[in-house]
Amino acid sequence: MTTPNFTPEFNPAARLEARHIGRERQPLLIIDNVLKNPQGVLALATQTPFIRPDNSAYPGLNAPMPVAYGQALAMALQPILHQGFGLPKSAPLQFHSFLALATLAASELKPYQRIPHFDSTDPFRLAVVHYFCDGPHGGTGFFRQRATGFETVSPSQMSQFDQHAADDLRRGLPDHYTSAQTPSYEMIAAVDAAFDRLIVYRNNCLHSALLGGSPLTDDPRTGRLTVNTFISPA
Repeated sequence: MTTPNFTPEFNPAARLEARHIGRERQPLLIIDNVLKNPQGVLALATQTPFIRPDNSAYPGLNAPMPVAYGQALAMALQPILHQGFGLPKSAPLQFHSFLALATLAASELKPYQRIPHFDSTDPFRLAVVHYFCDGPHGGTGFFRQRATGFETVSPSQMSQFDQHAADDLRRGLPDHYTSAQTPSYEMIAAVDAAFDRLIVYRNNCLHSALLGGSPLTDDPRTGRLTVNTFISPA
């Protein structure tokens, strides 16, 4: 089945907030009222079949997002990404976007899904989360590994991070989603979910969706619907 069409219209009056989080002062961008037509994403999601992704730790279902969204997003954000994250001003950007619905109950999680994670060690690969749900569905938290002090993970730090994470998993973890109470990690910042809010951060930051208490359903109209995008220089 093909993905229904959706053409995003970005809002020139969107509100931008720039933060720096943790000891490392990593940039975090928060943009509200991103689209002129956010309800179009909900309509798209209700017409698109979701599946359980292979080779992914995402705790739920994914579906394709039209390429037009990623193209428009990369173009709209490029000046901000240059200023905030040091991405080349003129280099073309690669992107990959998908719809995401968190559906797994905490009891269904694998142990590694109960601790903060990073997506890659490349500091120029950025993660974008665009929320199409509200606060009770759970935002995004950012963390420090207590044993190492790592808030981001570089290639040279990965083995040390993995060793301590493996120790945590061997000791056992509460049957909960990641939260401020997760053992061995300190939450250094959090952003609430809000409809048509978008956040951007380096994908080597330790982070997690904050899903404790979130309504977990496969209905995009009432569940934790986001569009997740990875952006990097080509």
